[in-house]
Amino acid sequence: MKRYTSRWVLSALFLVFCLPQIALAETFETILDNGTPDNRVDIAILGDGYTAAEMQKYRNDVQALMNAFFTQAPFREYKNFFSVHRIDVISNESGADHPERIPAVFRDTALDATYNCAGSQRLICINTSKADLILGNTLSLSQHDLAFVIVNDPEYGGSGGSIAVASTHPDVVELVLHELGHSFGLLADEYGGPPPPFCNNALEPFAVNATKATERLLIKWNHWIEPGTPVPTSTFMQGVPGLFQGAAYCDAGLYRPTLDSKMRFLGRPYEQINTEQLIKRIYNFVSPIDTSEPAATGVTITQGESQTFRVSPLITLGNTVNVEWYLNGELQATGTEITIDSSNLSGGAYVVEALVKDNSQMVRKDTENLLSDNRTWNLTVNALPTPTPTPTPTLEPSPTPTPTPTPTPTPTATPTPSPTPTPSPAPALLTEENSNRAIALDSVIFSRGPFSISPGHSFSLDGRTRLILFATNLELKPGEDASILAAQAEDSQQAIFPLTVEYAGTVPNLDWLTQINIKLPDNLANVGDVWISIKVRGVQTNKVLVSIRPP
Repeated sequence: MKRYTSRWVLSALFLVFCLPQIALAETFETILDNGTPDNRVDIAILGDGYTAAEMQKYRNDVQALMNAFFTQAPFREYKNFFSVHRIDVISNESGADHPERIPAVFRDTALDATYNCAGSQRLICINTSKADLILGNTLSLSQHDLAFVIVNDPEYGGSGGSIAVASTHPDVVELVLHELGHSFGLLADEYGGPPPPFCNNALEPFAVNATKATERLLIKWNHWIEPGTPVPTSTFMQGVPGLFQGAAYCDAGLYRPTLDSKMRFLGRPYEQINTEQLIKRIYNFVSPIDTSEPAATGVTITQGESQTFRVSPLITLGNTVNVEWYLNGELQATGTEITIDSSNLSGGAYVVEALVKDNSQMVRKDTENLLSDNRTWNLTVNALPTPTPTPTPTLEPSPTPTPTPTPTPTPTATPTPSPTPTPSPAPALLTEENSNRAIALDSVIFSRGPFSISPGHSFSLDGRTRLILFATNLELKPGEDASILAAQAEDSQQAIFPLTVEYAGTVPNLDWLTQINIKLPDNLANVGDVWISIKVRGVQTNKVLVSIRPP
């Protein structure tokens, strides 16, 4: 009896607390489906102030907003990286509140949209708690990376924040794009005062498009400034990167990258620095690799057989995503697939790697390697067995006239060759789950990255950081030590930095795992993320990402 009572109580609690939330789930339609939400930037759109009879108008308004959104760079070039879901939210009444009008206008809408928010006539506020509840009950978390609300009112207005709000006025898309620069791109406003907000030019801004630095080499966007452009910059030419005074609510003391951009004036392009940042933010959500095959990372074939490897990269408007194929670290081909013919390979272990990289000219600096990704396979080629020779029978000698017959010699059997052993898999550096980032530790305090080349805790005489990497399928033979290993780092510009391997040995109680200690050199101080690989007896491991931060 007690058991049934408990179940009844739990069921009652479920009905009381969960039914209101379930009721807020709405129907939705994916109006732009470019692939799995796990590898896309997904936009969710909700409507407010649309009655059941106005659902077709709502659909048309959403489509108009998205058409305008995807005509602007860089979203135009990266449209294939986005999916859009329209949630059909029905209101009891049409329109939005206008408390500033005489007489005041109030509407019964699903999300409580109102103009004149905080005393600003064109600022539209909504009930974000209701919007978040609908989003959470209607879509999965990966289906609403970004959220917009369209308010069924033709008067110009909108707002930013975690959910961008826009009226149906055709020019409001510019406001949405500006606010998206903040919430998605993490960009600062590029205009000055008067307050509010208040100017703070005592500290370096976090955003990539504002700085207090005036020395060319210290400017965040220095890689976009041509050598002949003076800094600070006073030109009135649009679209020329430089150092222009006035940014982040300060008229002086802080600088912006261009004369005008969308973060300063609506109707302008984002311009180079902000566009670069938005593309890198897209790659915070998306890998340039959609799918790869074979699904298994270990492949075994027999000498003479062929094996095809494929990747499906995402496609930009300018086809800037390229694929390179490597076999044991040596470039073999480009394109979306490669077929390895093992007829020309000896038996043994090989590493097949597909390196996929977006070479967009709109990104000049990618220290975190956000625009690239790779897939690796451990390929084992089994050598064909050597055929066993068939013994030649010994002919019995002809009889001789001597009375004593000559004994027939016993044939000597030809020994059978031993079978060729199956080669071991190629050595592989360990990475974090579902990632290319290395499992790497500081050798002194065992902390994770990012790492500085000269930490304060180092007890070595040279004051340099030592990293510990871990590898499988790497077994040292008797008498071998770290000298048989060669290590290197590769930055985003494909510059190579040799690394010193100081120790290699089996991890205690884990015979299958090898620990490798490497020293970070001085010239890695400011390179950001690097790809590290190890070569053992001529066989290269997979490449793994390690973050290096400035000292």
